[in-house]
Amino acid sequence: MNVSTLATPRRRTDTSAAAILGAAVIALYVPVLRELFALWLHGTYYSYGFLVPIFSAYLVWDALNEDARRNGAVGLSELDPAGFAIMAAGLAGLGLGVSAGSLTLRTLSLPVVLMGVAVATLGPALARRLVFAIGFLVFMTPLPEGMLPAVSLPLQRFAAFVAEHALRAIGISVARDDLFLTLPSVTLHVTEACNGLRFLLAMLVIGAAFAGTTQRRPLHRAAVIGIAVSIAVVANLARVTGTGVMAELWGARAAIGLPHVIWGKVVYVAALVPFVGLVLILRR
Repeated sequence: MNVSTLATPRRRTDTSAAAILGAAVIALYVPVLRELFALWLHGTYYSYGFLVPIFSAYLVWDALNEDARRNGAVGLSELDPAGFAIMAAGLAGLGLGVSAGSLTLRTLSLPVVLMGVAVATLGPALARRLVFAIGFLVFMTPLPEGMLPAVSLPLQRFAAFVAEHALRAIGISVARDDLFLTLPSVTLHVTEACNGLRFLLAMLVIGAAFAGTTQRRPLHRAAVIGIAVSIAVVANLARVTGTGVMAELWGARAAIGLPHVIWGKVVYVAALVPFVGLVLILRR
């Protein structure tokens, strides 16, 4: 009996084990994925969530294709016990999330479990090339319950503070009382929608995607993410200040109607231009 004859049952066994592992992970996480889908569909802050698993799946596909081009068809290695240890750690996180009623913990456990599956079935060498692709799924995770209100209020106050001084600097008389900006012709309330958190979270995901795919040095990757966050904050401050200018020039309707919506979209799209430019500079 030759070696190839012996290898066939081994490969068939490993393939079956991989299929069973994949099916088990899908079954375990169906309730989590259902909750995430509803959150992305109806939530205020996480509409970008749909793109995260799509981008992650593309990165995995690209890495496996590249490996196949270099080394021939991608095959399953002998099952690695280290992968099962990683899976156990992820499943422990899932159990903790279920017992605590925390969607955050349950979602964070998914990349850990998937990394364990990759190590167990593909081997540590190939799994290491999938660390960023699988780890990117972390950005599907919603913030812990109660964190959004805690973060929102300081961001609103910061936006009101900066808008007050910016409006005064360009010659518009303004008085601030916490979240209320009193201009000569209108009083504006810096509400939760003005905290900029939606764009900040989206830019954090975009920044991480650019950092992981265009930069090799850890310092450059951190710089790209830092730039994305900084641009998101500055863009929101410009949006709030610009809203105050429009309200003073054209009345209160400009602060809540179509001009306000259009202005917000223009600011956020414009903010992407310097970000992409800076990323390209760092890439060079």
